[in-house]
Amino acid sequence: MSGAQASSPDVGGSVPRPHTPSPDAGTPGTLSPDELNALVQRQFPDYAACRVTDASGTHLLMEADGARLRTRPGGTISGPEQAGLVDLAAFLLINARLGRPTPMALTTSLQISYLNRPRPGLLRTHARMAKFGRRLCVVLAELRDEAGDLAASATVTYSVPPTTAGQGTG
Repeated sequence: MSGAQASSPDVGGSVPRPHTPSPDAGTPGTLSPDELNALVQRQFPDYAACRVTDASGTHLLMEADGARLRTRPGGTISGPEQAGLVDLAAFLLINARLGRPTPMALTTSLQISYLNRPRPGLLRTHARMAKFGRRLCVVLAELRDEAGDLAASATVTYSVPPTTAGQGTG
């Protein structure tokens, strides 16, 4: 993301700051952005407009081409599309943390607040791990428009299937 701005990991209107890759990105036990993008291509072809740009066991940054997403009358990215973006980012963060594709990690709760009208253009989703448990994971996510304005804030809870013998949880 050369020259791009990324939000602070704090949810709630923090001032954008320059992005630097996380120190644990690509380390053993986490999936890299390339591995996560391949997972999206295989499992979620409807989200071809999305691309992970940074990932670690604690946070994930994802960009989406808003021009390829569904809009409501008036040119606003639809609410279901916004919810889908934060849900996908949470799913990918959990997979990155587990260090392996886990398609049966399932959304159990998604609470979203729509704060501003995002227009088609570059959208950025920042997800950070709030709690990583053996069975439940809680992710906080922010969706920002091209100008860096906060469009939506969400809390997403996932149920993670139990590991089988010989598999770690990262």
